[in-house]
Amino acid sequence: MEEAERDEPVEVRPMTEEDAVGVAELVRRCYGDGYIHERIYHPELFFADQEAGLQISEVAVTGDDEVVGHWAFVFHGPVVAESGMTITDERYRGHGVASRMEANLHDRLVQRGVKWVMGEPVLVHTATQEIVVTRWDRGAITGMRLKCLIHIDLEGFEQETEVGRISLAMAFGPMAQMRQHDVWLPPEYAELVALALEPTDWPRTIQTEPPQDLVLPKATVLSSAFNDAMASAGIEVETIGADLHAAVAAARDEAQAAGARFIELRIPTNEPASALAGLLDQGFSYAAFLPEMRGHCDLLLLQWLDDPQVDRSAWQLLNPHIESLADAIVAQAELAFERRNA
Repeated sequence: MEEAERDEPVEVRPMTEEDAVGVAELVRRCYGDGYIHERIYHPELFFADQEAGLQISEVAVTGDDEVVGHWAFVFHGPVVAESGMTITDERYRGHGVASRMEANLHDRLVQRGVKWVMGEPVLVHTATQEIVVTRWDRGAITGMRLKCLIHIDLEGFEQETEVGRISLAMAFGPMAQMRQHDVWLPPEYAELVALALEPTDWPRTIQTEPPQDLVLPKATVLSSAFNDAMASAGIEVETIGADLHAAVAAARDEAQAAGARFIELRIPTNEPASALAGLLDQGFSYAAFLPEMRGHCDLLLLQWLDDPQVDRSAWQLLNPHIESLADAIVAQAELAFERRNA
């Protein structure tokens, strides 16, 4: 495939309904039919997500109306947007197409009042990790979701994925002035949050000892969902009650019975009760810190694995700090597995 002429005009613009068809064609040219975001192959569904306000997309289009680039941000609540689905046709790589799409998206996110950008850098090469550390303003990798995705083989990338299920990093970067927060955490997870935030100047104060006279509501409020395609589940804790351990165990067992091999658990950190959410004995280890992921509330993301043995042979980590964070996260996943089976 020949590289395009560098002076060939390429328009960068918000994705239209017609462009969504070209985006699907672009994905097939670059990755075949194995791209992880399955809805991108269905233009009517993908454009409907944008129309519903779930995401925004920019595309790069040639004078012949061929879509040769795409970049999207998916919204997670009012102040967090996740970067992803960044694709550039091989002929146009190195032409500044992605940078132009990114600049347009940044302006649109600022207009919407987004305060944090989020990404999930892959661990098998350093390019997306480097974007977070060097190009995002005060960006940081805050954790890793281990074996969270089923194995996929993308055309041209067969040698760059793990054996078995795939792990991803989680990263955040502030886009606006940050609010100071106390973050209430169980001691076993506080150490890993402190390690993750070590390179940052984010205004967070970790608290691990709730008041002795703390009174909890009787019942925990949570919800759960199962993803059959990914063999995974998610548990969202809204309110921490006196029965937290029993409530989480019941939701975990239900997800495991449904076939979940990976379970993520999100816990709010804005109340002292969160410091009581130590769940290593339930098999939940640290995954990531999620700033302002629920309104203005930071979340603690924990993970449960059916098998803690992680294939790291293909991992390429950017720097010693990310290496240390990976070591700590994997070690705690193994400890949680041992504790729940003791």
